[in-house]
Amino acid sequence: MLANGTGAVVYARSAAGVSGLTDLKDRPAPLKFGGITATGLDLTTLLAFDLLDMDVDAVFGFEGRGPVNLALQRGEIDIDYTTTSTYASAVKPLVEDKSAVALFSLGQLDASGEVVRDPNFKDLPTVVEAYEQMYGKAPSGPKLAAYKTVLGVTYTFQKALWVPADSPPEATALLRTTSEKLGQDKAFIDSATKVLGGYPIDAGADLAQRINKAYSVDATVHRHVVDLLKNSYQIHVK
Repeated sequence: MLANGTGAVVYARSAAGVSGLTDLKDRPAPLKFGGITATGLDLTTLLAFDLLDMDVDAVFGFEGRGPVNLALQRGEIDIDYTTTSTYASAVKPLVEDKSAVALFSLGQLDASGEVVRDPNFKDLPTVVEAYEQMYGKAPSGPKLAAYKTVLGVTYTFQKALWVPADSPPEATALLRTTSEKLGQDKAFIDSATKVLGGYPIDAGADLAQRINKAYSVDATVHRHVVDLLKNSYQIHVK
């Protein structure tokens, strides 16, 4: 019926020798990343690292992003990500005192399935833009396809309102059309900005088709993700 997303920003410790995107290439040693689990929300960030051909040494088992953030401040972790809801309190002060640098946002998928800038981080490049700045060309191939696929289901369509398939058609139609009107209502948008984290309610007539497409994982993408987890993080999934 409707969807609402969120976003995230990847940032790094300045003392690790990172002041911008160029410092992510040809490093003398891997950047240490702190994660919770490779098969959870961390996966999107790991696919971003993969797309950018970054040399990263990941350590999993943290209980949340808060502990990872503290580990980064102590110098135990070099690179991390935080979701939009905690950026202002957990990361922005580090960026302002120059102990950390915000590198890129994970971005959002637009209606055509392309990665666009996060409305909450308009001044930060997306992963795709970061690749273009680092390598002088646009990314393509399985790495990009895998990133876009996982980005959609983990961030752009993170929260959604569903109804059972056998719901009365008239009730489903009413809920869908009123959701669409609600998402376009200026008074609602203004009052809900803080609650929804600055991300709009998506209830367009083609939402169901776009979500179905987002959840339809191509066999090549599936194989790429499975192989990445196995070869880079020693995690075996089918």
